[in-house]
Amino acid sequence: MTQLHEYGQDDVSIQSETLAYNGFFKLKQLKLTFKRFVGGESAVIDRELCVRGDAVGVLLYDPALQKFAMVEQVRIGALNRPCSPWMLELVAGMLDKEGEDPVDVAHRETMEEAGLNIEQLTPMVEYFPSPGGSSEFFRLYCGKVDLQGVSSDIFGVEEEHEDIRLHVLDVDDVVAMLKQGVINNAMSIIALQWFQLNRQELEQQWQAS
Repeated sequence: MTQLHEYGQDDVSIQSETLAYNGFFKLKQLKLTFKRFVGGESAVIDRELCVRGDAVGVLLYDPALQKFAMVEQVRIGALNRPCSPWMLELVAGMLDKEGEDPVDVAHRETMEEAGLNIEQLTPMVEYFPSPGGSSEFFRLYCGKVDLQGVSSDIFGVEEEHEDIRLHVLDVDDVVAMLKQGVINNAMSIIALQWFQLNRQELEQQWQAS
């Protein structure tokens, strides 16, 4: 495979770094330079960085019933859009402690947000959702669950002010919502597109194990 990246971490120089805000998220102000493709080094540029930790998302799937379990909750980032700020999403959560195992987070968040136990867990993709201004990094998994007898219910951790509704939906219905743009958040779009590309292999892998 052809090497894509000519430059790496050592080719960016941080001149100064200031913590501008320290709340639910952190905001840093950076002054930096970087090597240019045409040669030489850039001028000193100012950038703001929203500091967020690593996060995990889990697409919950019952291959026997051909159903997904997905969650709905309000998202403040969509308040100024014509669509509803309540979004249909994957179960998801942040790594609370440095060195925490993402697999442990996947199991914990699935129980907290959906009341379900994961029987098998398969890695999907890892990605930066918005690297132009945020350090957040996502790991996505597909989790095998038993949805027999499971229906819509309310979950979430009260101390974290979570108000989460669980939905159990047919795969075909979810794919239709994806195509229609009803599902409009990056994490869910990426996971569902991965599922469509890898569904047969995933089900064979789970069946074999």
